[in-house]
Amino acid sequence: MCRKKINFLNILLIGFTSLQVCALDVIEGQSGEIISIPAPQKLSADQLTFKTPSGVKQLVSLPFVKQDLLITRHHIDIKVNWVNFGESRITITDTSKVTLNDSDQARANREALEIKEALKSSTTEITPSFNFIPPVPGRVTSPFGKQRFINDMPRSAHLALDLSGAIGTQIISPLKGKVVLVGDYFYTGLTVILDHGYGLFSSYAHMSEIQAKFGDLLEQSDPIGKVGSTGRVTGPHLHWTVYFDGNKVNPESLIQKDYLNSIL
Repeated sequence: MCRKKINFLNILLIGFTSLQVCALDVIEGQSGEIISIPAPQKLSADQLTFKTPSGVKQLVSLPFVKQDLLITRHHIDIKVNWVNFGESRITITDTSKVTLNDSDQARANREALEIKEALKSSTTEITPSFNFIPPVPGRVTSPFGKQRFINDMPRSAHLALDLSGAIGTQIISPLKGKVVLVGDYFYTGLTVILDHGYGLFSSYAHMSEIQAKFGDLLEQSDPIGKVGSTGRVTGPHLHWTVYFDGNKVNPESLIQKDYLNSIL
């Protein structure tokens, strides 16, 4: 939860008089989470707001950080608090998936641009409720934010949620969304990305089968595909990524009960 704190500063002035000045601390939030801030009076058409008893609020995402960081998101100064997510060490025996040759690296680079393009613009025809349900019933096997080591070499942090599941386990849409990308990629294998509206996207990777088609409008609980082990993996599971407001955010938070009300 974010909060505002007020400090009162006594400033000594010439003539030994004092003036009490009120200074507002910045709003705070945790690395990789979504928080709410007071909405400005003038908003663009692609900004989502919610009416609350304390006024109109706007949701913003906070980036993953490796140390406490003061940033400006939209019109507000925010302190992003570092979180110790721990580390994860995995071994991949096929070293060609770890140290890429020129051809595979070129492919991975092309695919990264394709994914980036799919996330470039978001529909305003869908208004997300943020009432997510889990896409598979499996347990969390690798949480969001862990520092990854592959074959003892440090790699990027794991900014997604890995959920267990046998090959063929049904994956469902956790929220209403439109299919904006379907593909078979070097790292993520069979992959689908959904646009839930207003800058909220979710990605489903390593599938064994894709059941949704590009352009489909999926309702919550509609089938997306089935758990698999395609791409660069150590075993079958669902790699679930959620993007909001330009950042990857923690999917595990989103499936908590009454999530939206907890951040407004």
